[in-house]
Amino acid sequence: MQYSEWVVVKTNQDYLQYISKSLNITLPTTQILLSRGLKELDEIYSFLNPHLDSIDPFEISGIYEATGIINEAIKSGKKILINGDYDADGLTSTAILYDILVKKGANVFYHIPHRIQHGYGLSISSIEEAKKLGVQLIITVDCGIRDFEAVEYANKEGISVIITDHHEPLRFNERIVLPQALSVINPKIDGKASYNYLAGVGVAFMLAMALDREEALEYLDLVTLGTYADMVPLTFANRILIKHGWGLIESPTRNSIKILKNIAGINANSLKGFHLSFCLIPRINAPGRIDHAADVVRFLISEDESELDSLSKWLNQINSQRQKTEEKIMTEVEEKLQREFDNEPVVVLWGDWHPGVVGTVASKLIDRLNRPVFVFSLQDEIAKGSARAPAGIDLQDFLAGCKDLLIRFGGHKQAAGMTLLRDNLYLFKERLCKIAQDIGRDDKNILYLDVAVSLGEVTEKVAEEISLLEPFGEGNKEPLFGAKELTVVNLRKVGNNHLKMFLRQNGNTLSAIGFDMGDAPILEGSLIDAAFTPTINEWEGMKSLQLQIKVLRRTKK
Repeated sequence: MQYSEWVVVKTNQDYLQYISKSLNITLPTTQILLSRGLKELDEIYSFLNPHLDSIDPFEISGIYEATGIINEAIKSGKKILINGDYDADGLTSTAILYDILVKKGANVFYHIPHRIQHGYGLSISSIEEAKKLGVQLIITVDCGIRDFEAVEYANKEGISVIITDHHEPLRFNERIVLPQALSVINPKIDGKASYNYLAGVGVAFMLAMALDREEALEYLDLVTLGTYADMVPLTFANRILIKHGWGLIESPTRNSIKILKNIAGINANSLKGFHLSFCLIPRINAPGRIDHAADVVRFLISEDESELDSLSKWLNQINSQRQKTEEKIMTEVEEKLQREFDNEPVVVLWGDWHPGVVGTVASKLIDRLNRPVFVFSLQDEIAKGSARAPAGIDLQDFLAGCKDLLIRFGGHKQAAGMTLLRDNLYLFKERLCKIAQDIGRDDKNILYLDVAVSLGEVTEKVAEEISLLEPFGEGNKEPLFGAKELTVVNLRKVGNNHLKMFLRQNGNTLSAIGFDMGDAPILEGSLIDAAFTPTINEWEGMKSLQLQIKVLRRTKK
């Protein structure tokens, strides 16, 4: 990808030196932290040293009341139903709350809606399921915040409801409107920065912590999977939870995580974000996309080796089926783009596609098209769609401007779902394009660097310090260094179209590799500017500093 500008945040040098010396970290690492909005000494220290002691679930409104209601329900033997969602966030949420309630002696069941038969959230069919089971208390996870009709129906049937969710609540004239549940737990109601970005599984985990803090800590592996899958910012409480849950996936004690890593072929000594994004999470998500995901909850918490073996094979089979379905749709999408896309500010596509994979298709188009993408599955007279947006664009602004056309909508700033009448698709597309024009957007393709350096500043200590910033993901991207006027030495292609070289500047020479960059227009001896991440490369027991090049360009004279 070509960028019109490379930009780095400027920092007061005296303050940079002060933070560096106070925390005993290098200047480049200090600059990275400051460029990401961490300004005060104590918040930088907390970011580098995240502690679970700083997590207090009772700081979230509704949790104190909910724990009292749940404990009383357990004591009196009331039947409890956990109503979840069919994606990784909802499934891990369900598994955690269900399992901890079982351990507390609750008479508890769980219900995962079928994507096509039931749709998303707490629905009338969920309440009917609760009635069949004789349930007296429903606890939602990762859903419910806008399910007014279902909550009202439950109340009429004498079934109490506790809502735990993280999606945007309904707002009317700047006032939050909530369903009439016994307790509503959603950090977005409070607006506290520490908990505001929790995924659904993070909110469910907070309730689990309030019920039994010590027992809840054993579920941090599932919290990590669900949080990473939902692509929420890995800052504040999310960073603390994932930092402590990462090792429970890297060196798992839970049988389901062990077998999931095995079937995904993860044998690496260290766990990286791509292992979760491309190996583990897709297998958890696949059943909810093209089948029924209820058995994923069983898989996550089971300790039965025979059951785990059977369910793991099923997960692999469903994931392969999902991949084939997605590939077929992507082929049709590419053809549609060639025929229909005329560089509009918003991409809207629809077809007779499986509704379970339109979200992943939309995600694949974002990086390439760099604008909001809406992909719809047509089902008779109804169009059900998923939307994704680049950073800096809030999909809720678009959907609020089209709410008169929508039967239902919800989600987050960068990911959302919506349903409308098929006949309204063209009008919906026109409205979205008009909103995009009214909002306006700087279409400059800018590469934002964390820090500008000379090669002499890039040391093994810097590369080792970068590990303190892990894990990387949404809201905490892998640091990007920039250096200018580097001489290319010993340039060659290796492996599957990778570029390997040495970069030299003012007497300093470092090894560098650019994956999938074999076609880059550079020559031996040429001057380039490079955006890269310093890493420690291990080969045959030897460790050495290596730059992983992300972007390069010829130096402009």
